[in-house]
Amino acid sequence: EAEAQRSRQDAARTAGVTSQLGLRPWREIISPHPDVASGAYMQAEFAADLAQVLAGTARPEYGDPREFFRRTYLTQGLMDLLVSGIRRLTAQGGDPVVQLQTAFGGGKTHSMLALYHLAAPQFELRDFVGGEELVERTGDVDMPEATRAVLVGTAFSATNPTAHAECSTHTLWGELAYQLGGREGYEMVRAADEGGANPGSDVLVAVLGRYGPCLIIIDELVAYARNIYGVTGLPSGSFEAVMSFVQSLTEAVRRSVDSMLLISIPESDMEVGGRAGRETLESLSHIVGRIDSVWKPVSARESFEIVRRRLFATEVRHAERDATVNAYADLYRGASAEFPSGVAERDYIDLMKAAYPIHPELFERLYEDWSTLERFQRTRGVL
Repeated sequence: EAEAQRSRQDAARTAGVTSQLGLRPWREIISPHPDVASGAYMQAEFAADLAQVLAGTARPEYGDPREFFRRTYLTQGLMDLLVSGIRRLTAQGGDPVVQLQTAFGGGKTHSMLALYHLAAPQFELRDFVGGEELVERTGDVDMPEATRAVLVGTAFSATNPTAHAECSTHTLWGELAYQLGGREGYEMVRAADEGGANPGSDVLVAVLGRYGPCLIIIDELVAYARNIYGVTGLPSGSFEAVMSFVQSLTEAVRRSVDSMLLISIPESDMEVGGRAGRETLESLSHIVGRIDSVWKPVSARESFEIVRRRLFATEVRHAERDATVNAYADLYRGASAEFPSGVAERDYIDLMKAAYPIHPELFERLYEDWSTLERFQRTRGVL
C-alpha cells in the first residue's frame, strides 16, 4: 500500500500522459505479448494441438517446454495432476489412469501437454515458475526421462496405415508400441496390429515393463472411434476391438508400477457428434468410469491469470498497477449505491489485480453467462 501511494505521488509529479488522478495508462504498466500486439497471431493458435507438438510443428508457446510453462499458470487441478504424474512415473504411487472430462475449451489438452513436457528430456522441475512447489510436494525426486506415446484420434487414420521409417502401423496399439519402443516395441504387437485384434493386457504389460517409465496420452478418442462404429474390414480393427484395447490398456497401466495413462473424454454434445459418438462415449465412460480422476477443470477465478499470461507479458509495474486498482476501489466506495455490492472489498480488489489490465467484471460475464452457450469454448473463447 505504501508503494502504491508513493507510485501515485510520483506519477502525479511526472510529466507525460497521466489521468487527473496521476494514474498511468495500462500500456505503460504492462505490455501485450509481441504476437498479440502485432496482430500476427491467429485465433486457432490459442488452441493447444497435441498432434502438432508431436510432429514438431507447433508454435513455441506450445512446443517448447520452457516457453510453454513460462506462459502457463499452474491451477490447482493442474498442479495436482503434475504431482500425481511425477509420483507415478517415479514409482512412488500416484494415479495410474486419469480421465479428463470437461466441456469444450476447458483445458483438457493443455493439461495433457503440461505432463507431456514435464517428462521431456533434459527438463528439470526447477526450470519454470511453480516448479519449486512441485519439488516440495514430491520430495525433491529426480524426474525421469519417460518414454512418451501420444495418440490423437483426429490425426490417426482408420483406413490408411501410418508409415514410419522401419515399419507401418495399422491400429492404435501398433502405433502405441512403436512410439514406446520403435521397431522392437512394434514387433511385440505386430501380429495383433496386422490382424486388427486387441493384443490383450498381458502383452501390453510386457511392453510397458520393457520401455518404462511410460507416459501415454490419448486425446480425441471419441472422434476416432465413432468413425469406425459399425464398419468392418478396416485396417484399424473393429469398434469392439478398439474398446477392448482401451480396457486392456487401463488394466495394463494399473498393473505397471511406473506407467501413466491420460485419456480425454468430451462432455458436450458438440464434441460427441451424433449417435455413434454418444454410444462411443457411453462405452468409454463404462471402461474408465471406475477410475478416480485427480484432474479438476479450470475455475473462473483461475482463468483470470491464465488469460492474462497468454495475452500479456509477465513483467508488470506493480506499484502503478496497484495505484490504479486502489483508485477504482476508492471510486466504488465513494459511490457504493451505484455499483454492485462487494466491489470495494479486499477480495474484489485482489481480483482486479489478478485480472489487470482487464476488468474482472468482463471475466465474470464471459465465464458465468457466455459459458452457458453450447459453442462457447470457455478459456479459449475468452481469449
